[in-house]
Amino acid sequence: MDMWTTNDLPERDRFSYWREVLCEAYIALNPVRPSSTGVFAGQVTAHPLSSINVTTISSGRQKVYRGRREISRMPTEVYFLNLQLRGQCCMQQGGRAALLNPGEFSIVDSTEPYLNDYCSDDWEQYSFRIPRHLLRPLLRNPDKATATIVAGNGGVGTVVIDLLKSIVRNVEELSPTATTLSSSMAELVAMSLGATQSAQEMARGSARQALCSSLVNHIERNIADPELVPAKVAAHFGISVRYLHKVLEEGGRSFGRLVLERRLERCAKDFAKANADTDTVTEIALRWGFNDMSHFSRTFRQRFGKTPREYRNERAQASMIGSPRG
Repeated sequence: MDMWTTNDLPERDRFSYWREVLCEAYIALNPVRPSSTGVFAGQVTAHPLSSINVTTISSGRQKVYRGRREISRMPTEVYFLNLQLRGQCCMQQGGRAALLNPGEFSIVDSTEPYLNDYCSDDWEQYSFRIPRHLLRPLLRNPDKATATIVAGNGGVGTVVIDLLKSIVRNVEELSPTATTLSSSMAELVAMSLGATQSAQEMARGSARQALCSSLVNHIERNIADPELVPAKVAAHFGISVRYLHKVLEEGGRSFGRLVLERRLERCAKDFAKANADTDTVTEIALRWGFNDMSHFSRTFRQRFGKTPREYRNERAQASMIGSPRG
């Protein structure tokens, strides 16, 4: 991992150093600050991942140009995929402009001029450098794919964004030579931007695996919702309930079993906390989406071999025995 920050520098040196950071972490670029802005701050964290470089970047307001002079100085052939996390960025290329809000991404081609207008005083992005030869052949209309918005509002876009966030969250555990992941990511990105027929056929397996992971992650993030049902999750991803069940089954999972297991695990974890006695069994069960106490007690006993109250009392006693005495 490499990290660059302006925070430790005198104000007068910060933006000139930032110019060097962008060229080292990304490619030859020409950043320009609006004259009316205050003290500049910026930070980049980079993780190499096979042929794809993954970075997290944040700073103050600026415009970043890549013109013919920068292309001539460093003619690297890559796409940059920028996923907005905070603030806004207007990515412009080929006569198109994509105003990104949090949860949206777009790409630019390093072989042609472009402008990234970071029009917020405080913004943050995940940025992925994808080799041009890896992505361009997969795109149905590559010259019109740049500076277009992909949003997480269902379908492939939601799956790709979830995958990108997952890569960043787990990048330390991923192999720097994870070529399979790089290829799968490029295939899914192409599908979200408009892939060729052959690329769609190639990506079908990757897409199903990524969708399965996204479904599981979404279920786990929303496990406390008592109305978490297949129809609601399927609508979030823009797929049918039948297809949702099929994808989960192919991954060796059942929607109902997955929801039940995760809820029971969360309840057991809360029962084991030192301050668990401040909440009743019913309150903890309701917190994690159970609304039928008899069903909860029965399934908890089947899973852990004890009633919820027995389980909590046993954990409380174990905690007391293990606590140091004054």
